Parts: sequence; C-alpha cells; structure tokens
Amino acid sequence: MVARILCLDYGRHRIGIAVSDPLGLTAQPVETLTGLSREKLVERVRALVEQMGVDRIVLGLPLTLKGRKGDMAIEVEKFADKLYQQTGVPITLWDERFTSVQAQRIIHQRGEKPSRKKEKVDLIAAVLLLQNYLDFQRESSTNNHGEKM
Repeated sequence: MVARILCLDYGRHRIGIAVSDPLGLTAQPVETLTGLSREKLVERVRALVEQMGVDRIVLGLPLTLKGRKGDMAIEVEKFADKLYQQTGVPITLWDERFTSVQAQRIIHQRGEKPSRKKEKVDLIAAVLLLQNYLDFQRESSTNNHGEKM
C-alpha cells in the first residue's frame, strides 16, 4: 500500500485541499479552507498529514502563461519552505496553470455559476491538480511497452 499524497491549491483567500486514494490512483476532495492565517493553515495541514498517513504534499505553483514565476509563485515557494519545516513531509511544487479555468468549466457545465461557487472552484482545482500529478507519476513509471522501468 502506498501512502497518500495531499494536494493544496494555495490562494491568498482560499485553499482547496485534495488527497489521493491509498493506491495513488485517484484524487478525492477534502475541503476548502478560508480566512486562515498561515500558522493556522500549517496546523490544519499537519493534522491532515497525521490523520491521513500522508507522505508527500503537492503544492500548486501558479506560473504565468509563459511559465515564469510571478509574485504569487514566490509566495507559494515561501509557504512550501515553511510547511516543510513544520511537517517534515517532502513537498513537490506542481504547475497549476489552467486548473482553476478547468474547475470553472466543470461548475458551469453543471449549470452553476462559478462566481458564486468560489470555494467549490478551489476544491475542484485541487482535485484536478492532484489527478494531473498522479497521472504523470503513473505514466512516467512505465515505458512505451507498459513495462516498469
């Protein structure tokens, strides 16, 4: 059994959280946190790590459309450092471009207005981000013939 992976879609106002299933195949929604100080957020993540048996954290890295780091990406990197210092769990920064747009489309396809479902957008974005990471890890662990490398 593989330990779980926790994923954070980090924003200044809301943080969407998802977790992998124990086999590392699918991403599942956990919760959206709002209005927490950085310290309270770290405490909540630490509690989830212990409760769920997490051995890695994937943190969305908000790069620009050209793949460059802006102010928010730098803020995320600083948060990642603090989170690692407080939890000791390895952290992977993962490109999150377009996950929020995809999440908004999903909500819109359900007949809902994304502008009224901001917490749901962040939660779905975290699930999409983690599923992207899990799929990449699974695909990169096999060669073109489906054999393990």
